[in-house]
Amino acid sequence: MGGSNALASANMILAGYDKVIPLDETIGAIYEIGLSLPLELRCTFGGLGKTKTAREILKRSDAHFPGEEAR
Repeated sequence: MGGSNALASANMILAGYDKVIPLDETIGAIYEIGLSLPLELRCTFGGLGKTKTAREILKRSDAHFPGEEAR
């Protein structure tokens, strides 16, 4: 899939594709949406994030999301 994405992106650039929303604004919006989701619905908390090791790392970490208690 990564190779397909790279080829599609290269084709769009060569065709003169002009982005509508700048990358930094896109990243900011996605980050804000991620913070608004409950921890259980974020990225991998339904998978590897539920493992014993992941939970121990979260408890030790000072880098957890602002405004949330480490579980």
